[in-house]
Amino acid sequence: MILLVHGWGFDATLWDGVRAALPPDVAVEAVDLGFFGAPTTLPDRVDLAVGHSLGALFLLTERPDMAARLVLVNGFPRFTAAPDFPLGVAPRVVERMARRLKDAPAEVVDAFRDRCGAGPAGGVPDLAQLAWGLDLLHHGDGRAALPGRSFSVIAGTADPIVPPAMTEAAFGAGVRWLDGGHLLPLTHPQEVAAAIMEARP
Repeated sequence: MILLVHGWGFDATLWDGVRAALPPDVAVEAVDLGFFGAPTTLPDRVDLAVGHSLGALFLLTERPDMAARLVLVNGFPRFTAAPDFPLGVAPRVVERMARRLKDAPAEVVDAFRDRCGAGPAGGVPDLAQLAWGLDLLHHGDGRAALPGRSFSVIAGTADPIVPPAMTEAAFGAGVRWLDGGHLLPLTHPQEVAAAIMEARP
């Protein structure tokens, strides 16, 4: 089975276009991390896991043994900058979002989605889950899970959240670049689906 994991401030519907572009005989499940409703219970093991943005970091840090093969879309093994990862996002950016989240969760989510190029969320935000996601973005580091793994990376040349320089610093060569931003599952579902099919064991 193929597992699809969305990013922060989104839900499983992010993958609707990709799922429609996959062959109908392919077993696929889009899980929900619970930012606007009940989270999905994740399986213990799948053939291939696909993570978008925070979903990629989640797979590397929280479920590193779930799948032997990964596809990381607009993803990263670490989000915030560190002495050995200077091209990451400044930690204060995530810290500011976390502070504002307590008082205005919908505004914080919708501002982030707007920066990504998406409309308002529409659902009722789950403060605890959103805070958990920001904490993972702030402190999560899955770089140690990459060596020896079979994985592919798809990134956007105009991604405002994960700039190309950050992607290259994280993954080096071998990135598949698409002419798009941070929401490749929405804007390039056919290309993402094709990459998923290529990565199947």
